[in-house]
Amino acid sequence: MASVISSMGLGSGIDINSLVTNLVNAEQAPVTQKLNKREAADQAKLTAFGTIKGALADFRSSLAGLSKLGNTNQRTATSSDTSSVTVTADSNADLGNYRLEVKQLAQGHAVASTPFATVNAPVGTGTLTIKLGTYQTEPSPTFVQNPDKGTLSLTIDSSNNTLSGIRDAINKADAGISAAIVYNGSGYQLVLNSEDGGVKNAMQITGIAGLQYTSGTVAGDTMTQTQAAKDAIVSINGLDVHSTSNTVSNALKGVTLNLLKAEAPNTQTLVNVDISQGSADSFTKPLQDFVKSYNDLYAAVKSVASYNAATKTAGPLLGDSVVQGAMAMVRSQLTQPVSGLTGSIRSLVDIGLRTQADGTLSLDTTKLKQAVSTDRDSVAAVFAVLGRPGNTGVQYTDATSATKTGSYAVNVTHAATQGFLTGNALAAPFPLVLTGAGNDNTFSISVDGVNSDPIALTPNTYANGDALATEIQARINGDSKLRTANVSVSVALDAGNHLVITSKSFGSSSNVSVTQANSALGLTVGSGSTAGSDIAGTIGGLEAEGKGQQLSAISGDASGLKLLIGDNTAGDKGAVSFSRGLTERLDKALGSILNTNGSVSARLNGLQKDLDRIQSDRDKLAERMSQLQRRLIKQFTAMDSLVGQLQSTGSYLAQQLSNLPNSNSSN
Repeated sequence: MASVISSMGLGSGIDINSLVTNLVNAEQAPVTQKLNKREAADQAKLTAFGTIKGALADFRSSLAGLSKLGNTNQRTATSSDTSSVTVTADSNADLGNYRLEVKQLAQGHAVASTPFATVNAPVGTGTLTIKLGTYQTEPSPTFVQNPDKGTLSLTIDSSNNTLSGIRDAINKADAGISAAIVYNGSGYQLVLNSEDGGVKNAMQITGIAGLQYTSGTVAGDTMTQTQAAKDAIVSINGLDVHSTSNTVSNALKGVTLNLLKAEAPNTQTLVNVDISQGSADSFTKPLQDFVKSYNDLYAAVKSVASYNAATKTAGPLLGDSVVQGAMAMVRSQLTQPVSGLTGSIRSLVDIGLRTQADGTLSLDTTKLKQAVSTDRDSVAAVFAVLGRPGNTGVQYTDATSATKTGSYAVNVTHAATQGFLTGNALAAPFPLVLTGAGNDNTFSISVDGVNSDPIALTPNTYANGDALATEIQARINGDSKLRTANVSVSVALDAGNHLVITSKSFGSSSNVSVTQANSALGLTVGSGSTAGSDIAGTIGGLEAEGKGQQLSAISGDASGLKLLIGDNTAGDKGAVSFSRGLTERLDKALGSILNTNGSVSARLNGLQKDLDRIQSDRDKLAERMSQLQRRLIKQFTAMDSLVGQLQSTGSYLAQQLSNLPNSNSSN
């Protein structure tokens, strides 16, 4: 096109190139200027909305700290010597100060075999049986099995009767016993360790002559003890407490003591442990972070949506309805009282948060501490979704978005029960002799719908019901299928010598039944089973749904409220006060602004679409100017050609006129 233009003007002498360029530029300039102005404004708004969106997201993140304030009974636990004892406390821990002395740490039992030449040396075959329990010396040396620990029985044959084969079989069973092979410099020894410590978890190992340990209670021991089973012993205010673990969680209500170091004998070094109500400081830091985050949001909005009188410039989002609407929604949530709360503490203002003259928030820590000391529960409820039972046997577990704030009476008409099996009377009185002949020691059961493998009791003479019940309970709970399914039982003998086997779960899925009978034990297939039952009752006066020990509201304002009834008794359980705090309410409001369908995203999408339209308008303008240029070139080319023709005709006429007779005299 340039070559065409540069060749023009020969006939007319006019600089058509410059003329066409100037005409096109004159047509294009105002439209381009308008598009540039639109684009700059959109880009500024796009950047500003990005800033606002980030500030809103940061403000929303600050709510995570407030949600933790819902623990109304928060406890602070401290230890004066964390190298000896560390301590944690649950919300139900009793308050108090305790003097502790760690006298002994718990340790597991360890035994070792005699040395073998290689790890593949044969050891022996048979049924390897490992029980956990206590060795007693009075009135005579004996072993008393721990009924809470299962019995491990492994078949050892030609496929696994080596040190390595037995080690792998024990470890694969995952029954609380670990096995390793140690080379002592001259031979290989199988070392067994009880994973749980305490004198109740010493090992008794029988069934393979080359691997027997009974602490001398049975002749023929071939393994030696390398580490004795010991309880942890900690003195609490002068009272000795024994524990099978160095983590002591049942000595003080709601308190877990982690014992790390035992003091040397006769040193009597005391550790002070203090369990106190969480102080107002646990509220102060999250609230200060919340205030800072809001003020950062306010500053971000002010920087892009206000008028600067000093510079006489307006922010790109001044007067923007989306920004104004978002901030109005946030401020509204901050000033509204929490529904469901009564009394003097119902809103942020009541605990020391207030809006200052410049629009920012401030926290009066003195007022906050006073509110916490006056009514800690209500302060926590200002922030969190909470159900506060009035009965210690009731525990709030959950609620849904459908649950409305209010106070709901709880009544249990039927407590949850456990499934159990009651057998027939034992075939013979005590002492009961089980020889193993005719499978008088074998049976199978189903617990909570899980079928066990055949269970074989140790052939033995059982002196009384306790000994028999302990053996049966340990064998059942040691079954690999039941253990994998995490189901277990307790076993007792009633006054009529009937075995009573009870599932440890509650509800309609709790059951125990016999799948392989044993007449010696009074166990018959298809009889004696009583299934457990689910809890039944009402919440807010309306029938609730029961599952196990959990009672759930399914209708009315309380719908979705879930409670765990732990005392397993029927009757009136008081009321549960349910409220929704600021955290959930504000999080939902911010979510509605920030989600993909929210106002901020909609505005960002709108601005991006406008930028896309501007680019499309630029492309259309460029095409229109190109067409204009071609049209002007065509017109000026025609003009130049015509001028050239006229000039040629004029020259011809002038020449002809100059040749006419008497032209000079006439002139």
